[in-house]
Amino acid sequence: MLVHVVDISGMEGRDPYEDFCKINEELAEYSEKLASLPQIVALNKCDVFGAEENAKAFTEKLKGAAPVFSIEAVSG
Repeated sequence: MLVHVVDISGMEGRDPYEDFCKINEELAEYSEKLASLPQIVALNKCDVFGAEENAKAFTEKLKGAAPVFSIEAVSG
């Protein structure tokens, strides 16, 4: 099983979903076996201002392809 920890805060000005897709593309290039493992996504920094909107957009784009869990870095 693979666990993707995705910075959902958007503080770096990057699209978390695009980052997730790029990592999966790189995994497939490296090893089809790794790419075929079940995956879950941990959305990190969900307690940062604006992260809730990013998390909603990410989850909608993912379309149920993997279970998504929220992590609150600051407040635990």
